[in-house]
Amino acid sequence: MLVAVLIPLTSSFDIFLIVNIGGNFRFCQIVAPILIVLAIVKANRRERLPLLALLPLCLWFAVQSAFIPVTNFWPKSVAYCLWLAANIALIFSYVQLFGDNTAGLRTLLRWYIFSFVLIAGFGILQFTLPLLGLPAILVTQWWIPGSLPRANGFSYEPSYLATYLLIGFVCVSSLRSARSPLLSRRALGTSYWVIAVGIIVSSSRMGIVFLLLEVGLSQSRPWAATLRDFARLRISRSKVRALVPSLLMLVFVGAIGSVAAMALERNPMVMLMFLNGTGISDTAAHSVLQREGSFEETLQVFADHPLIGRSLGGVSSAIANLNGETVHSFEESKAFEGMSVFAEVLAGSGVFGLIPFVWFLIVTIREPLRIARVSPPFHSTILHAFVRSLVFAWAILQVNQNVLRPYLWVHLAILATVYASARKALA
Repeated sequence: MLVAVLIPLTSSFDIFLIVNIGGNFRFCQIVAPILIVLAIVKANRRERLPLLALLPLCLWFAVQSAFIPVTNFWPKSVAYCLWLAANIALIFSYVQLFGDNTAGLRTLLRWYIFSFVLIAGFGILQFTLPLLGLPAILVTQWWIPGSLPRANGFSYEPSYLATYLLIGFVCVSSLRSARSPLLSRRALGTSYWVIAVGIIVSSSRMGIVFLLLEVGLSQSRPWAATLRDFARLRISRSKVRALVPSLLMLVFVGAIGSVAAMALERNPMVMLMFLNGTGISDTAAHSVLQREGSFEETLQVFADHPLIGRSLGGVSSAIANLNGETVHSFEESKAFEGMSVFAEVLAGSGVFGLIPFVWFLIVTIREPLRIARVSPPFHSTILHAFVRSLVFAWAILQVNQNVLRPYLWVHLAILATVYASARKALA
């Protein structure tokens, strides 16, 4: 249980507890073999539980492995295939160890939610300390150097922190709306707001957009029901109470907007600083242009090799070739990473490899929802929450990279564990 909790807790760590041996090895990857060995021992002694979407995932892995010889820098392709294999093994380990243990699964799920709260809390601390004149901790980007930081947690940059926290926010939001028995209302409410503030202090524009999208979608039904009752001159106290989260979020966003308006009135250059990188109001568009350029180059790699991809690890070396460069090391390849995980998969897998990947996507969304319809409330609410947050994760990763991010696969592993547990409960 200790290892199983530490893995999601450290799954967003990019700049802390890292071992560099050619490539970067994160703490969650270093301790994962302990969990995998324990799972193998247990699986050999008891009945093995089925893994969600195992067949398409293994087919996709086979395609990635088969395409290694066609890459220009094969060591990275080998490393990415091993990384993918480790992710599959991680899913196997969580399912075998906790899929038939309801009490252990409940503990794991609670700690999984708390892990997002702890990382968000660190991001808030990271943002607050320089404002109080205290030394910054692991800050990688600033709005005003030394004074106004962008919280990045333990990740490379703020957008990575926001992507990670969005998974937890959507999950908690869904559990809260469904009144899940996993945690108390107070615990879910506290988690909801801490994670939301963590995303906001990261100042990731896409993270905040997706946060507001989740708030709008999750509160659309309560608002519609309340307006319908209002039209009928019949107001339900419980329905009005259900609107409190969205009203508080509106007040919070309104307060931020008011502060921004005051800052803009006093010093217009402040707002231009926050718009920098977007190209709005004649500000520099380096962030947008860099993402667009990487996305176009990733698609160009697919256009040049539509049937047989370059393998996931070979996308960066293929992009380097488009720019007249040749990659000789992992460090050199970082300057040519692709953009948008679906475009990355397309370029790395080709048409042949795209088929099992799309199959994998469909199964990991459709099957948990199918089981959720006939499962007890405990499993049903969690399956819905995890699928919803998975969809949001895939969506925000379209403006980021890469598809093997540890926290995405940890989420898939725990989703597969809840799915296996639900199936066993129905057997």
